[in-house]
Amino acid sequence: MNKWLRAVCVGAAAAAMLTASAFAANYTNCADSLHEMGLFQGTQNGYDLDRTPTRAEASVMLVRLLGKEAEAKTLTYTAPFTDLKGWEKPYVQYLYSNGLANGTNRTTFNPTGKCTAQMYAVFLLRALGYSDTADFSYANAIETAREQGIYDTGIINVQNFLRDDAAAASYTALSVSPKNSEGTLLDQLVSENAITEANAKSYQNLFSTYAQYRETTAGMDALLHYSVNSEFASPAAVTHDGRTVMQVQTSETTVFDREKNELLTDRKMTLSAPNTSDKQLLTQSYLSDGALYHKLNGSWSAELVTAAEQEGLAAMYGRVPLVCVDSLSQRAGSWTITCADTPNAYTELLWSVESALGDLDEAVRLQPTTVTQSVSGGTIRRQSVSAAFTLDGMTAEPVIISTLDKTGADAVLNAPK
Repeated sequence: MNKWLRAVCVGAAAAAMLTASAFAANYTNCADSLHEMGLFQGTQNGYDLDRTPTRAEASVMLVRLLGKEAEAKTLTYTAPFTDLKGWEKPYVQYLYSNGLANGTNRTTFNPTGKCTAQMYAVFLLRALGYSDTADFSYANAIETAREQGIYDTGIINVQNFLRDDAAAASYTALSVSPKNSEGTLLDQLVSENAITEANAKSYQNLFSTYAQYRETTAGMDALLHYSVNSEFASPAAVTHDGRTVMQVQTSETTVFDREKNELLTDRKMTLSAPNTSDKQLLTQSYLSDGALYHKLNGSWSAELVTAAEQEGLAAMYGRVPLVCVDSLSQRAGSWTITCADTPNAYTELLWSVESALGDLDEAVRLQPTTVTQSVSGGTIRRQSVSAAFTLDGMTAEPVIISTLDKTGADAVLNAPK
């Protein structure tokens, strides 16, 4: 067997076991945007996105999102908390004076304590003008944040909430309208001179266009049962040092059941290489009850997945989350979205590229991922995903075409046995 084909067959066996967590979420782009607008600062370790945010850091973000940082810095510290180092005091004082934050007891704020997804949801909802005594409760803060469009279930990891998630949620919150307001939170911060027009303008334009995108694809929210057919636009060439060493074609059908949060994918991967017979691999993936199951050569394996990873898998055919969007434009019923990085939602679609290159998590992205979606009647009818990667001298530039096939009662998910 051709040595490249043999290598990719081994890689395909591993890729068939690819899980939703294969790509680590990284919203550095959101942190960069927030930093540009003066809302997010790093540490001596950079943005430090891979650790849990502290209560003090969350307090600073809330004051900034309220547009009150300048006012806070003029305050004299009179709050009863004795465990603050100094830099946190103006922010905690503002929140304490306005009834927006409490300590862990009468004299302790616990500034280095962990800020959970629930706590941060409360802070963001308060920044948007919602009250935890009238509009929501602490217990349902995460659900309310989802309802208000702040927490995208497929993006925010509520079980293991990191500064990465905080950056993504804060960036998204800027695009949302505060309570009883027509403009966005970012518009409000600009009007209050908390952010300069020069720093905000490009994001205001992006948020406005994204709102149109959400409106034109609103039908996807009501689509609970559907199936999608996917394949490469043409066999993807895998090159090594400029020479084509193999071609990869994939054909798959995925059935989605959003009510049960389940999906089932049947795949066929065909590998072609010079001077050898084509090889085919048949696999299945099944998402159910918080686990992702994979079948290869008649054997099943399984791995637990988080709620965010489950939603991310379901989003492989759907609206692109705002935090992944670098730019977007509309023309003749079609949206073109450029993503600075490859969104986690497309992990499963890229499984065959994973097998060819070995490990996409280690691969170098050659160009931004481009997603083109044709929309009719509020529903995405066709989607193409273009990407390019290189690893260890091998390069692949797949274009994956997905088409909506069946909907409603016609899209039946028959659980494998």
